[in-house]
Amino acid sequence: MIKHWTWGFTVILIFLLVNNQCAQVLTRPVVESEVTSTLPQQQSNAHILKYDNNANNGAVGYNFAFETSDGVSRKETAILKNAGTPDEAISVQGSVSWVGPDGIQYTLNYLADENGFQPEGEHLPVPPD
Repeated sequence: MIKHWTWGFTVILIFLLVNNQCAQVLTRPVVESEVTSTLPQQQSNAHILKYDNNANNGAVGYNFAFETSDGVSRKETAILKNAGTPDEAISVQGSVSWVGPDGIQYTLNYLADENGFQPEGEHLPVPPD
C-alpha cells in the first residue's frame, strides 16, 4: 500500500517535471523566417471579369458563375430533387478551372448529391475497377 507521503511526493514530482517541460517550451527562441509566395505576381491582383449569381430560385435551387483575370473560373448549379418527399435531396453540379504553378490549365468537374461527392478531372487519379 502506498503511504500518504509517497503519494504526495509523487504528485509534487510530476508537477515539477511538467512545469520544467513547459518552461523549456516557453523559453525557446522564436525563429523568424520570411514567407514568400510561389504564385505569379499577376495572381495577387486578379480582377473579376464575369460574375453571375441567381442565389434564390425559390425553394428549387441556385446557380452562379464567375471568371477572374488570372484564369480561375467556376460555375455551379443546384436543384432540389424529389421535393416534399422522404427522398428529398439537393443535387449540386459544377466545375472549377485554374492555372497551376506549372502553367497548366486544370479543370475539375463535380457532382454532389445523395450518392456523395463525385469529382472528375484529367489530373485526378483513376480508382481501380
